[in-house]
Amino acid sequence: MSVNLYNLYNVLFKKGISDNRAQLLEINSYGKIACASSKEAMIKNRGFTVGSIETLMSNKQLTHFTPNVFNYLSRKNGVVSGHSEENLKQINTFVIDFDNPKATAQDIMNVALDINILPTFLVKTDKGYHAYFVLEEAVYVSKSKNYKSLQVAKKISQNLRQAFSKEIKGVDLICNHFGYFRFPTKHNIEYLNLEETHNFKDLMNWSMKYTDDVIANFKLVVDNTIHSSKQQIKEAWYRELITQAQIYAGHGYGRNNTVFTLSLANFQSGVVLEDCLNKMDEFNTYLEYPLNPNDVKRAVYSAYSGKYQGANKYYIDYLMETWTNKSYKSTAFNPRYKHKKARHERVYSKQEEREQDILAFINDNAQQGVVEISLSQLANVFNVSKATIIKVINASNQIFTKVIGKGRYAVTKIYSLISLVQHVKNKSTGSSFNHLEMENIYQYVEEEQDKKRLESIVNMFRNERNKRHIEQRELLL
Repeated sequence: MSVNLYNLYNVLFKKGISDNRAQLLEINSYGKIACASSKEAMIKNRGFTVGSIETLMSNKQLTHFTPNVFNYLSRKNGVVSGHSEENLKQINTFVIDFDNPKATAQDIMNVALDINILPTFLVKTDKGYHAYFVLEEAVYVSKSKNYKSLQVAKKISQNLRQAFSKEIKGVDLICNHFGYFRFPTKHNIEYLNLEETHNFKDLMNWSMKYTDDVIANFKLVVDNTIHSSKQQIKEAWYRELITQAQIYAGHGYGRNNTVFTLSLANFQSGVVLEDCLNKMDEFNTYLEYPLNPNDVKRAVYSAYSGKYQGANKYYIDYLMETWTNKSYKSTAFNPRYKHKKARHERVYSKQEEREQDILAFINDNAQQGVVEISLSQLANVFNVSKATIIKVINASNQIFTKVIGKGRYAVTKIYSLISLVQHVKNKSTGSSFNHLEMENIYQYVEEEQDKKRLESIVNMFRNERNKRHIEQRELLL
């Protein structure tokens, strides 16, 4: 794979360290990263500190480093110190450690495409891969803001790990989020797309939704009987309040009452205490002026004391008027409850479930990456109206359609980026994948970002195939 390491390091470090040694003499605002020349040295914190990309590129023995930048680091008798979370200057990337020799780059990309969060590059390690998810802009860590950005970043990082661990065994869920990882070189990078960087706010929103979805799915499996069809956490007012960062003290009902009201909604909805504590801790970190963590715990424990049945309409009205300037309608105050039906028992399904059904259908029936079927025929497959299918496809960022031809000769093809990638994978493991076949695949991809993604994945497959051929030739010699 052709890799411009200078460009990669520039995208990764985002001016956190200097470009060259001369700049360090002129400007002292740059940070430092820690480096080691072996895993054994890294474990013992034996290594060196680096403050410029020039130094980084000149060292050929480097194996591990800290991709996120620290304010300062010290080195005494070969031991590096100072790389603690509180000393972070900026967060440039999230990294997931896949500690599983059987996991493939394709496995990682399948999950990434499924959640629509692709790595910027993959680094091969002795036991698997390190996947780097580089941010568009650095996130700065500040003690004066009570390390708020650090706490949010850690939750995003943990949720990313959890999302991948659901499908791939061996994801390290407990390693330091911002510690040492394998250093990327021309010899160990197996996938690279430097245009695939991530907006921190988008990741934050994804993380919050992921947390809610995990808790909802958990409750469906563990105790379906406590679920109400009128859960307060599913109501619009709850979503409005829990996404408000500007809630302060001294304005009538403020932060404490908001945490208490949101906690009551979780209690009414059957969310277990520990999950509610995690959700409220996450909400508190998003506040512009967070509460003391102990105050958050007290409010949650009070809500779960058994004295209350759920959030009070009066307080909801007041909080909504004060902090969102919106009114709301609710059906969650009716005391009648009914058990939630299992997925296969329901006549009407959520739009997200319909989307997953269609994606599964595409994966099972795709020929050359696409399924040739009219939307009316697709509606018949799922016994729903054509309008329902159109609504799901229009709302989806994973399902695509393309009409080829006109009039009576028009043919509708439905596909996903995953189905196209799988077709490329199948072709690349067999005969050579020629230019015309690649052009045939590209005709379905309209977004430039998706074209770049597909191109990077194709290059990854080609490199894998070339490595296999080299290994086979060596065995014959």
